[in-house]
Amino acid sequence: MSRPGLLPTSTVDVSMHVYAGTVLQPVAYPLQDRVMVRVSGSGGAVTLFLPREEIGRLRECLDRAERDLTQGQDETAAQMTVGAELGAVSAA
Repeated sequence: MSRPGLLPTSTVDVSMHVYAGTVLQPVAYPLQDRVMVRVSGSGGAVTLFLPREEIGRLRECLDRAERDLTQGQDETAAQMTVGAELGAVSAA
């Protein structure tokens, strides 16, 4: 599904924290080859409208974010370990 030329590339900038109690509700529109994903909680809701080709791009973005988070945590843990080892050597 292509974006009609009269529409802007995006229409709003919204931030939302997602927690365990946040509801993620996909709704498929097969005839239009798109989905709607509603993210809602006690403070409000955000709805994503995604044509099929954008579903994969969103999935790739979330996968990359998870990999980056894991890598950052691994690097931080390694730095903390080295720092602790250096502190132990200095104290000895």
